[in-house]
Amino acid sequence: MNYPWSTDGQTIFYGLDFGSNVWGSHLGVSTRREAIARDFEEMARLGFTVARWFVFCDGRAGIVYDDRNLPAGLDAEFFVDVDAGLEIARAANMRVDFVLFDHHWLFRGIRHMLADPVSGDLLEARLPEGRARILLTQEGHDALFDHVIEPFVRRYGGGARADLRGQIFAFEFMNEPDFVVDEWERDRSPRVRRALPFESLAAAIARLSDVVHRHSPAIVTLGGARADNLWAWDSDALGLDMLQLHAYPDSPRPGDVDVFSTPARALDVRREVILGEVRSGAPLDESLEKALAGGYAGAWPWSFSGTDTYGRLPADALKRFGERHPELVNSRFAAREVDF
Repeated sequence: MNYPWSTDGQTIFYGLDFGSNVWGSHLGVSTRREAIARDFEEMARLGFTVARWFVFCDGRAGIVYDDRNLPAGLDAEFFVDVDAGLEIARAANMRVDFVLFDHHWLFRGIRHMLADPVSGDLLEARLPEGRARILLTQEGHDALFDHVIEPFVRRYGGGARADLRGQIFAFEFMNEPDFVVDEWERDRSPRVRRALPFESLAAAIARLSDVVHRHSPAIVTLGGARADNLWAWDSDALGLDMLQLHAYPDSPRPGDVDVFSTPARALDVRREVILGEVRSGAPLDESLEKALAGGYAGAWPWSFSGTDTYGRLPADALKRFGERHPELVNSRFAAREVDF
C-alpha cells in the first residue's frame, strides 16, 4: 500500500512525518502516534504487508542544513519519528519501504528558511533551483550521504535500533526520478530548472545500494514512472535489487505500456518488477489479479491517504482479493469488518 504521507483529514503532512521542519515546528509521527497507528491497523486489516512511505520529500523536514544549504545532519526529532513509525509498523505486522526523496527535490521555488546574516532572524526564501546543488556537486553528494543517508541506514541495520531492522523492507533513493533527468527531455518536468545528468543520479543510486547492502538486510528499489526507462534502472552498476514501475493506465502517457495486459517478462528487463503505484479504471481486485497473473513481484495501490484526485481505495475490492488469496495478505486481514 502507498502510505506516502499521513493526513488528519484536513492537513496533508507531505514531507512532515519525520523530523522538525524548516518552519521551526515539529509535526512528525511521534506527535500523532495514535492516529498513525490506527492507519496502520486499518492497512493491516485490509491485508497489506508493506507500506511505501515518503521520508524527506523536497527536503522540508528532518535535515539540518549549513550556511551553504548543504546537509549538516539529521535533526533531533528525526530518529524519534522513524523509531515510532517502525514500532507502529511492527505492531501491525507490516514492513516499510522508505522513499528517501521525491523528484520535487529539484523543483524550482522550494520553500526554505534562511538566517539573516545581521539580525539572525529566520526569513522565508524560495530556492530557484530547488536542492539540485546537493546532487550536482561532489561536496553536496558527500554531505548528503555522510550526514543523512548513511546514519539513517546504519541505525536500523546494526546500530542503536537494530531491533527494528526487520521492519524495513526497502529503501528507494527517489520517487519518479524520470522527471528530473537532463537527458530525458520528453519526460523532464517544466518545474525543474536545473536537471540532473543521468550520471549524477546513477552515482547517487549506486551509492545508496552499496550503503544498504553493507549495513541492512533491506532491498533497494526505485520508483520509476516510465516503462520505456526501465532499461536504465536495470543496469548492474546501479545495484538495484528490484525495479519498480508506476501504472496509471486510465491516464495514458507517451511511452507507457498497459501493465495489466503486459506480463512482466515482456518488459525486457532482467530484474523483477514491482508495480509500485497502481490505480486504474477497472475494479481494484481485478487489477491486482492481472498483476499477479502477469508475474509482477508486487502491486501497491495508490493511496491510503487519498489526498489527490484518485481518492481513497475501495475496501470491498481489497476484501475480495484478500479472501481469494489468504496466503498473500497480512495475518490481521479482516474480511468482514474494516472501517475504511
